[in-house]
Amino acid sequence: MRLTHFRFNSRAFTLVEMLIVITLIAILAALTMGGYTYAMRSSKRRVTTGTFEAIKLALERYNTEFGEYPEANGTGTMAQFPPGLNFDTSGAACLYQALTGDGYDQIKGVTGSASAGAGSSSAPGASDGKTEGTAEIKNKMLVEIPQTIWTKKNGTYIIIDGFGHPFQYIKAGVTTTPAAGGGAGATPEPTTINSTYDLWSYSEDELNTTKKSIDTLQSTNISIKWIKNW
Repeated sequence: MRLTHFRFNSRAFTLVEMLIVITLIAILAALTMGGYTYAMRSSKRRVTTGTFEAIKLALERYNTEFGEYPEANGTGTMAQFPPGLNFDTSGAACLYQALTGDGYDQIKGVTGSASAGAGSSSAPGASDGKTEGTAEIKNKMLVEIPQTIWTKKNGTYIIIDGFGHPFQYIKAGVTTTPAAGGGAGATPEPTTINSTYDLWSYSEDELNTTKKSIDTLQSTNISIKWIKNW
């Protein structure tokens, strides 16, 4: 019997070849993650824009129904949202109640006599996550409000953007600034840019989440990433 011998060439990868392969894998991974991050950010902005337009339409319906735009009952109610950012939820809480009809304690000037039966919480006029009350139906500006655009934070229901952060809303008004030098007289200063209301989302901006709309008059760079109505 004749035996046939086979010869195998077991050549290993060189260090340079391995580095090239690792580099290519790293580049592909970076491109994939970069594309995914961009797609997610674009998707969140689209959701925010859609909600933004719905809020504006609902606010006009509210103004037609009640003869004025709603005003937040207080300001500076701060809450922390991922990734460790602080936001004022006052305007978002006002928007939730004004546009869904669920409660009224977050809307300045609204009393139980105007919205009797709203909410079933122990706190008068507080939201309860429902809008079945007969007095609430009339105030329901958003006929369908999906779960994705509202949440409960620190016991309060609020309207949120596509990034999971509260929308910012300020009704137009004025504040008084003492005269320079402490003299008599005060100068009225507007609190908003628009004569009706300012509405905005900070979007993916994580640096200016305590800035107000009026602050952008001093520096337009502040609101480059924001979705806003001015």
